[in-house]
Amino acid sequence: MKEQDVVEMLRHYRHDWLNDLQLILGYAQMGKLDKIQSKINEVIERSNQERGLDRLNIPKTMVWLYQLNWRSETFQLHFQSFVDNQPVIIDDEALLAKIQKIFQILPSYQKEYEEYIGTLIFKKVNHTIHIHLTFDLNWMEIDTLKENLEALSFIESVATEDLLRIEWYE
Repeated sequence: MKEQDVVEMLRHYRHDWLNDLQLILGYAQMGKLDKIQSKINEVIERSNQERGLDRLNIPKTMVWLYQLNWRSETFQLHFQSFVDNQPVIIDDEALLAKIQKIFQILPSYQKEYEEYIGTLIFKKVNHTIHIHLTFDLNWMEIDTLKENLEALSFIESVATEDLLRIEWYE
């Protein structure tokens, strides 16, 4: 990682933290204890999500995901990790390549002026990491999108019943 990338990442991270603190201060000045508690719980949850990713030891993938959230005007990802404290071995570069392939396909099916909030979930099942990427169903040509995602060799399944759900294993 280049020094400039680290500086940019820290700048975005600091900006997010300052925004959170300013909101909490504003709520405190207005005496809105419920809003303060809600915002603090949100910050704690986000920190726990990041800690879960950190345990996976996938630094290149983490940096790319954070940069996606900071740079993209249309995509925002939340993270969940259901991996115990036992060491997990994931090929970071291979995982990153897979996620990038998915995100090369998705923009072609976005609706104009739509924001796509997704969840990337890591689950340990026996000795395998199951990865689920989910979004709402507000995509153009959802059947074609599904076909193009299924054409990726590593994809185990793509479902479009209630959510766009993309699954694979590491």
